[in-house]
Amino acid sequence: MGQRVNVHYSVDLEELPAEVENLLTKAEKKLGTCYQELQELIKSYNSQILMTTACTQDVNVLRESLANVDFILHDATNIINGFVSYQLQEPPGEDTPAEEALQANAYVDTDHIEEKIQKFKESLST
Repeated sequence: MGQRVNVHYSVDLEELPAEVENLLTKAEKKLGTCYQELQELIKSYNSQILMTTACTQDVNVLRESLANVDFILHDATNIINGFVSYQLQEPPGEDTPAEEALQANAYVDTDHIEEKIQKFKESLST
């Protein structure tokens, strides 16, 4: 896996939900690819080949891909936590841009991502 660096940049407050959604979509796509690769790995190896270094290499590549998904989800979590911290610092009163953005995007639907994760876990246990 390549070397990771932290990058800091600013975006409009109203763009934060879209940034998080983009990250979650990216994680979902990569997780779907990991799931497909795991299915192919299981189908392509018989019991003799499973216990070889070739299989170990393929599994390690898959693990690196899953780690990449985790990094993306961590980035999304950091953005959400930063947004929540910012909101807690807002003085009470009229709706602020942060509150308006939160109300407009009050719920990020992660059910489909959770479903894919569950299916992935189930495929590992079978």
